[in-house]
Amino acid sequence: MLSEPLLWLLVGASAALLGVWLVSLARRWYHRRRHGPPIAHEDLLVQYGHRMAALLDRQALARLLAEEVSGALDASRASVLLADGHDFVAAGEADLRLPVLHAAVRWVASGGEAVRVDGHLHELIAQGRADLHWTAVWVPLMRGADLHGIWLLGERAGRWAYAPQDLRWLTTLARQAAVVLETIRYAEQEQQLACEMQALYRQAVSARESERERLSRELHDGVLQDLCAVARDLKALESAAQVTAAEAGLPFEELVARSNESVQTLRAICHDLRPPLLSTNPALALKSLVQRLDAQSRAPIHIEISADELCLLEETALAVYRIAQEALHNAIHHADASEIAVRITRYPDRLRMTITDDGRGIPNSADLGRFVAQGHFGLAGMRERAAMIGGTLDIQSALDYGTAVILEIPC
Repeated sequence: MLSEPLLWLLVGASAALLGVWLVSLARRWYHRRRHGPPIAHEDLLVQYGHRMAALLDRQALARLLAEEVSGALDASRASVLLADGHDFVAAGEADLRLPVLHAAVRWVASGGEAVRVDGHLHELIAQGRADLHWTAVWVPLMRGADLHGIWLLGERAGRWAYAPQDLRWLTTLARQAAVVLETIRYAEQEQQLACEMQALYRQAVSARESERERLSRELHDGVLQDLCAVARDLKALESAAQVTAAEAGLPFEELVARSNESVQTLRAICHDLRPPLLSTNPALALKSLVQRLDAQSRAPIHIEISADELCLLEETALAVYRIAQEALHNAIHHADASEIAVRITRYPDRLRMTITDDGRGIPNSADLGRFVAQGHFGLAGMRERAAMIGGTLDIQSALDYGTAVILEIPC
């Protein structure tokens, strides 16, 4: 039988445990009444963290925070303001903006955490922004000392208050969002730089083609015509026998032959500079290119075009021609191939040109940077030309198994 002191000790311990339980129950009841049903913060943090990491657009991230994440807290209203120059502008609400140097923005950013709107912050917001009276919580989207935006949330449904754990969860989520925003910003800067570089390349290519066209026209209309006139005059002199071969110093036949060779050489140069058929019949221009290079190559070059005519824009036709020209020159001079083939096939949705050879192949063909560093710009130039017309260029090569240059252009 228990002694009386021990009995009183057990009764006291039981009473204490009962009191702790009742206090805990009362706290949970008060918390539920004041802050609403409990929220699975950790699960939501993982869920929205994964979704934010997959986003590539600032506005999409802003919508996710303002609509879905704020909805998980039953916020009556929410808005996300993202940095835009010297202002923070709300996604989808161009009229809602705050200067970066606004007193309330600087005060929230100095703390770096989600804060309730009361007291001093309420006074700062009211300075020139009476339309933000609905905000109950301000959350800075910060990474380190960089402020990428402000997340505004209104009162919760049922007038539940934001619990301290809600604010900590919002702060953690906002920091993850800031990391994503910073990554998107860097990606946008890289994309802008790439677009600027492509525009510069396009301008350089356009200037080069214009200069080629000018040189071709001047050579054709000037020097070539003069040479043709000289050849005609020599032929006329030979026919009229106005001078003898001894007086001329060289036989007329040889002079005429040399003049004709110069004429043919200039015509080939003019053709290379600006193929005359390219704007009217790209298929015939490509066949003419293959025929001319085939006469210069030790390896036979074959061409097969699935369509009688290629209806292409002039810019597209020029890019296809230049890519074929560069690929064929590479195959002729570097591949040591026994056969070279050009195939052009039109599909319902794209045009495909494949130039193959059975030569020695290109080592590390995927590493274009190495060729550029060594001063060889042909492969990189072909890829840039393909990108200019919205196409893709793939170079497949293996040592001693040849090379395939594949150009695809969407129709």
